[in-house]
Amino acid sequence: MVLIEAASEHGGQLRIAAGLQRRREILGIADWLWDQVQRLGVVPRFNLYAEAADVLAEDPDIVVIATGGLPNTGFLEAGEELATTTWDLLSGGAPPAQSVLVFDDNGAHPALSAVEVLAAGGAEVDYVTPERAIAPEIGGTNYPGYFKAFDEGGVKVTLNRRLKALRREGNRLAARLVSDYSAESEERIVDQVVVEHGTLPLDELYFALKPDSSNLGETDVPALLEGRPQGLHGNPEGRFQLFRVGDAVASRNIHAAIYDSLRLCKDF
Repeated sequence: MVLIEAASEHGGQLRIAAGLQRRREILGIADWLWDQVQRLGVVPRFNLYAEAADVLAEDPDIVVIATGGLPNTGFLEAGEELATTTWDLLSGGAPPAQSVLVFDDNGAHPALSAVEVLAAGGAEVDYVTPERAIAPEIGGTNYPGYFKAFDEGGVKVTLNRRLKALRREGNRLAARLVSDYSAESEERIVDQVVVEHGTLPLDELYFALKPDSSNLGETDVPALLEGRPQGLHGNPEGRFQLFRVGDAVASRNIHAAIYDSLRLCKDF
């Protein structure tokens, strides 16, 4: 069994999530999984951004694509190139500015983690969401830490507003916000706009391999739900079975990605 990893170490998006010091223990998930990979004798290949030829060279029987996704900024009508993603901020790839608008249309940990990092660094933060509540995907036990950071950092909260576009305003940014419930529109001038809109699948490798697979990349969903092995073989000339899991399918969280993998791979 071979594990091909584009990065220089294991962990993927969990290492970005751990950019908030208070949540660094989340790396325990990646570390435990890595221990199991080593125990089972899997051969790791780091620093390899796999293309179809790299995978086919292994002459595999089964290929599981877990390439994840990339931040979705394409929802903006204009100014996409001006946006900073939560990945940029939490990974240290983009320094925080003094006045920051954080737009959250995902409702989970990334945007709130970004807010906490910004507030702790002394930034003036405006948290904006089209939801009627803050981060509805976060469980109740996780709210206190974030709300403490909101209170201590004087974070402004704006509900029921959607970010539509960005433009330059001198050396600052103008963020256009609209309401889903009325024709109301406004602009806010800030130094930086951090967006969290989930991810889009990084699926080029999956589609490149799909024609050569025996199942044409299809997952037998009823079999998956019932805990039965995958048995689709729509392409008799196919050389291997091909599947994808986690964010390589659609934007989701770590729980869904692990459950995806468990249900699929336990019967190989």
